[in-house]
Amino acid sequence: MPDILAGLALLFVIGGIAAIYHQSWTVHAIVAVIALALAIYASATGAMLKGRIKGSSTDVFWLHRRIGVSLGAFVLGSIIYGIWIRLQHADPILSSVHGRLGLIILIGMVLQIVPSLVKKDRTAYRGLHMVLGYLLPAILVIDSAWGLHIGVLSETKYLVLVHSISGGLAALAFVWIILETMYPTEMGLGRARIASFAASLLVIAGCWIAGGYNYLTDYGSNVKPAILAGGYPWAHQILMEAKEHVFIFLPIIALSLSLTIYYLDDDRFAGDRRYRRAIAEIACMALLLVLLMFLMGTIVSKAGNTGLEA
Repeated sequence: MPDILAGLALLFVIGGIAAIYHQSWTVHAIVAVIALALAIYASATGAMLKGRIKGSSTDVFWLHRRIGVSLGAFVLGSIIYGIWIRLQHADPILSSVHGRLGLIILIGMVLQIVPSLVKKDRTAYRGLHMVLGYLLPAILVIDSAWGLHIGVLSETKYLVLVHSISGGLAALAFVWIILETMYPTEMGLGRARIASFAASLLVIAGCWIAGGYNYLTDYGSNVKPAILAGGYPWAHQILMEAKEHVFIFLPIIALSLSLTIYYLDDDRFAGDRRYRRAIAEIACMALLLVLLMFLMGTIVSKAGNTGLEA
């Protein structure tokens, strides 16, 4: 009951913020990002409960429960926030993919949390609970990237959208690798390999190929001149120039990490903490670079959109 009351109080606070800042997409995005972080944490504690990763806490169940309730409050609060903004602009609530994904996330959260709170015997429900727990962070990443894309550009550029979503999912894969190396189990190396393959594919196909093609066909000829002629030329001169250099070697880092994990044997992974720490540090560096690229790309896109509208 205290967890439920805390969740309701949190939802009330988010609702109050939405009432005050109902014109701001930025605050809505911040609430969504916090929900994403909580979803990753909830998935990690759920994996600890099942023994998929080693837990450092002796009270993982109650931690998982509290995080789940807070996650539900933030997801519901984010949905209410988005609906409120839509109503202020007289837009149909489910007219966009972003809105429909939000509805899917809300239904998933209801199926996750409500049975966990009301059912004493959760044996028959655990499979669905686990699948939804692992799917929700990925869907939240896609929905957050989609919403940010629309909020910044006010239109859909599919190559830029693929580029953004790929970066978000790659970041999630790097977090997965970090968790597997920090809390190793017997099957952890196999899962880390899957995550590293996914990260390499997303970085190369989504970030490198899609982003590079968009740069050659649209950015260089249309967006770049608008930025340089607008009020924020530094967005290209500093941020985009830095992004171009990171763009070159980020796939190399992802591939190197993937090959290292692939050729690492089980005994060394389980028994040598130094190797796991080195892998985790490389994954952290790749994660920070992806997040930095995401932030710089958002600022550059906003500057380009402002320049094109001028």
